Amino acid sequence: MSRKVALVSAIALFGVVVNFGHAQTVVEELERGGAVSWRFLGGNYVISGGITTSGTVSPGSPITFPFQDLNNDGLALDILLRIQDLIPDLGVNRDIPLIAQVISNAGSSAVIQWTGADNPNECIQVDFDGTVINVLITELFGQLRGLVERIPCQPDPLGRLPHNTHLRVTMTGGNAFNVLRLRGYIFCVQTGQAFTTAEIVDGNWISYGGGLPKSLGNVNGDCTIDDADLLQVLFNFGSSDSASDTNSDGTVDDADLLTVLFNFGASV
Repeated sequence: MSRKVALVSAIALFGVVVNFGHAQTVVEELERGGAVSWRFLGGNYVISGGITTSGTVSPGSPITFPFQDLNNDGLALDILLRIQDLIPDLGVNRDIPLIAQVISNAGSSAVIQWTGADNPNECIQVDFDGTVINVLITELFGQLRGLVERIPCQPDPLGRLPHNTHLRVTMTGGNAFNVLRLRGYIFCVQTGQAFTTAEIVDGNWISYGGGLPKSLGNVNGDCTIDDADLLQVLFNFGSSDSASDTNSDGTVDDADLLTVLFNFGASV
C-alpha cells in the first residue's frame, strides 16, 4: 500500500474507529504501561545464625521490570526480581517471581504488593561482606509494597523506559512489607549451627511507569495517541522505521496504522 492510499484509508477510517476508551484507575494504567523502571535506594543488611554480621547496602543502578502474568490470574503486573541485578556482589544468580496483589485501589492512587519465593536447595558461592563462602541456599524470599500515584507526564526519571511516564511507585509499609531474605546452611553443611539468615532491612526504593507504550500506537512516546502519532506512521509507511513499527515486525504497514487508529484519543 502506498503512502497516499494509506492516508486516504486513514481519513476514511478516522471517524469510525476512534477509541477514546474509559476512565482508568492507576492500577489499569500501570498494567497498560507494560513495564516499570525501578531503583533500589540503599539500606542495611543483617546476617544471623552461623554467621553474625551487619552493614550497609549501597544504592543500585536503575533496572527495568517488564510486567507478566506469571500465575495466570488475569493481572499482568507480576515481575521477576533478579538478585544479581539488585545486589551484584552477592553472587546469587537467581530470579524470584513476585506475584502482584492489589491491596487497595482508590482510582487515583493504589497500593500494590509483590510477593514471591524461590527454593533452589543449591550449594553456591556467596560473597558475605567480602568473604566468599559456600552456602546451601534453601530459601530466597522477596516482598515489595508500593504506593502508586499519578505525576505529571514526563520522560522516565530513571532513564530506563522508552516512553514518557505518569505514575510513580514509592515504597510503603516499611520493613514489614519490604523484605529480601536469604536462608541456608553455610559451608553447605545441614546442621542447626550452620543455619544462617540474611535480610535487607531499612531499605528504600522508587519506581516509575504508566504512560502509553509504542505497542498501543504511541510512537512518539508522549502521553497521548493523536495526530502526531498518526502522521509519523503515515510518513514512514512501507519503511522499516523501528520507532513507527508498533508491533516490531520490521515493517511499518496496515497493522501499525490500525493500531494507532483504534487507540486514537487515548491519553493519560
